[in-house]
Amino acid sequence: MKKILLLFSLLCGALTIRAQDKPSYLLQTVDVAAYPNCTFEVRSQRLIEGKSKNGGAIVCALTSLDTKNIKLHFDKYGMDSYQPGAWTAVSISGTIDKQANKLSVGMFFSGRGKYYFDDFELLIKSKNKTVSIPLVNAGFENDSLKPWYFSNFQNLSNVRLTSEKFKSGRQSLFVDNSLAESEEYGGNTRLGKYVPVNGIRLYYEIYGTGEPLLLLHGNNSSIAAFHRQIPELAKHYQVIALDSRGQGNSSADSTRLTYELFADDTAAFLDFLGVQSANVLGWSDGGNIGLLLALRHPRKVKKLASMAAVLYNDNTSISPKLNALLRKQLAEMKSQGMAESDMNYRLKNLLLTEPHVSPDALAKVTAPVLVMAGENDVVKREHTDLIAKKLPGSTLKIFRKAGHEAPTQVPEEFNQAVLDFFAGRK
Repeated sequence: MKKILLLFSLLCGALTIRAQDKPSYLLQTVDVAAYPNCTFEVRSQRLIEGKSKNGGAIVCALTSLDTKNIKLHFDKYGMDSYQPGAWTAVSISGTIDKQANKLSVGMFFSGRGKYYFDDFELLIKSKNKTVSIPLVNAGFENDSLKPWYFSNFQNLSNVRLTSEKFKSGRQSLFVDNSLAESEEYGGNTRLGKYVPVNGIRLYYEIYGTGEPLLLLHGNNSSIAAFHRQIPELAKHYQVIALDSRGQGNSSADSTRLTYELFADDTAAFLDFLGVQSANVLGWSDGGNIGLLLALRHPRKVKKLASMAAVLYNDNTSISPKLNALLRKQLAEMKSQGMAESDMNYRLKNLLLTEPHVSPDALAKVTAPVLVMAGENDVVKREHTDLIAKKLPGSTLKIFRKAGHEAPTQVPEEFNQAVLDFFAGRK
């Protein structure tokens, strides 16, 4: 079970859905020992209402040899393509490992919202034919939820069968998380506030006291990305956690998205709060924003800790396979009817088309910079080294056995590196 929780924690870090601690999940396990190396497909229907910016539900599958060897498969679009209040067909596929004997199918859910599921189906392609593997109560028509297994429910979560909304038959599974996690990072109804900036509204939360430390999250994410950092950093600083334009709880307009725009938003945001200068921690897109903030508004940045930033996107900075996947996803999002004006589309396109920063321009950065990346990061090591080399006052930190999600994969090491840097200990 601990292995399952670890895998779901990694999933939280990889997608825009974020959980404060352990995510909630529902699973049903079937025997697949007779289907080694066969491909499988899990199909389901999903309806979502009233989702918080940090919430969501993803259909998933786990293949396992034993409790220590588990492989996770999940809906590759996550929450990108869901339509509020409408039933949406969701499918995932994968390969059953040669020695795997169990396959668990179900869903992962987190954050506030109302989530409905119906019509689960498991198909396995074996010897040029497709076999339907029976799932018990796959359409949730039985009055008992058995043999579905539930775990790690959040406070005030409610799971039950309902006849109010269903795709087929007479009922569906209803996960009512509408009252859950009322004080989660990024959705703290007690502390959250808005600031009018450049024609939009930026959402932020402040934790702790002391010298200001601004947190800038990654692409299509939110304040909640830093749920493993905020508690520790707030012991030493006044942590100002910001949702960037069009993400989390912040609004957007039709202005073309660039990292320069995000940086200018951030500077205006700090002006509104009366913050003359701040330490800045940026992760991924937030690292890009931090670098441009230091270039365009140098007085605003006292020190910058930048995790997995890029200056530009080409084959020298990012894996060609990742860019190919992004292009494929954009094409499929369009084919499914998603408008290019949709924020999910705009943010994914931003990853391909921006930024455009000359390495030599970094010589103008006056603030000390901690350049960080994971040993297995999607950002190529050569590119991270280039950034560190071109910054006149930089320190390089590579997190071993970690990737792009180092802040959640190795939080203790990451937090200590950031704290040591800002305190001048390294």
